[in-house]
Amino acid sequence: MELVKRFVLLALCASVFVLTGCKKQEIPLTVWVDTGNVDVIKSRLDEFAKKNSSKCIFKFNIIEQNSSKTRNVLFSGHAVLPDVFCFTDGQMKELCDKGYLKELSYNKYKVIADCGGERASVVQASMTNGKLYAYPELNSDGYFLYYNKAYFEPSDLNSFERIAEVAASNGKKVSMDLQNSWYLYSFFKAAGLDIYMNEDGMSNTCNWNSKAGPYTGLDVARAIENLARLPGFETASDSKFISLIEMDEIIAGVNGAWNSQRVAELWGDNYAACKLPCIRIAGDDLQMHSYAGFKFVGVSSSTRYPEWAEKVAEWITNEKSQLMIYENTGECPANLKAARSSKVMASPAIRALSEQSEFSHRQIVYKSVWKPAKLFGVMLTENHLSDEELQKELDNLVVAISGK
Repeated sequence: MELVKRFVLLALCASVFVLTGCKKQEIPLTVWVDTGNVDVIKSRLDEFAKKNSSKCIFKFNIIEQNSSKTRNVLFSGHAVLPDVFCFTDGQMKELCDKGYLKELSYNKYKVIADCGGERASVVQASMTNGKLYAYPELNSDGYFLYYNKAYFEPSDLNSFERIAEVAASNGKKVSMDLQNSWYLYSFFKAAGLDIYMNEDGMSNTCNWNSKAGPYTGLDVARAIENLARLPGFETASDSKFISLIEMDEIIAGVNGAWNSQRVAELWGDNYAACKLPCIRIAGDDLQMHSYAGFKFVGVSSSTRYPEWAEKVAEWITNEKSQLMIYENTGECPANLKAARSSKVMASPAIRALSEQSEFSHRQIVYKSVWKPAKLFGVMLTENHLSDEELQKELDNLVVAISGK
């Protein structure tokens, strides 16, 4: 009898083990998705969950987050921390230094090869000390000139001043955001002046106030002022750029590929794009430069499900996902096969980015640049100072930007 009881007890224990062992694990993951791509990524995550339904039950909490502001939101301490999140390459160093990013290994070598190999700029930007900390998603976080080709001859597009002249003669304008350091960089870099983050990762070196060389900081500031005061020019933020096209007030403007689909809808057959024009500085026409940036997807170092989080991050940045994002926003894929597809290569915005690439540079700056540069841009567009006063403002700007 005692032997029978023991057998029944063992049988019950085995049954419980089998039943609990067969129960699928629930995997809750919070995913931050870049602005405008929620529907695309949601469909990809639904497909991922279905593909892996025999293994786990996935519960995705999808939150829309502007990738350019990810660092600020993470550091604020008020956000629901993500397991998987989007961000721009300029944030990589700080996110790594502060321990937010997990080193990635899932499909690492395939991802690197698919994006052009270890020497490719987008791959180098996704790595720190030879380790992969982000899956490349987009290779188009830069800017160029959109224009309505009904108004311009090809020769008009070489000079910003000429573009503004053509716009004014037609009762229209050309736009650019002169109150944003991301765009102000174009003018200073054209004159050979620069800004970059120091090795400490918490300060910048900037010579925008330079009094030496063929072109000084004062020369650049005056060029920005002169542009802002042209009858055919209007400074415009990213969102205002689109609204000005909708109201038929601008026929050209400096902006990025993320707005290409909307511009194409509004201008139809007259939609066109090219590299940035030249700007007149101290009497010379100098080619405008730009920032070239990338968008990444990373995994939080504190995620409770690191293996699945990596697989999700890789899935929403694979070739198919990047092509779907391109179709949604017009941004260029980082995956070479996707980027070289006939559909992507037919895009005027992507061709313009390619033209501009010779004059574009990675944005590696400490955050202390944004607010003072914005205020400086506002001052240039709203006031007119003497040379002495303007030089003092440039000196103050560089002190503030340095972050020391």
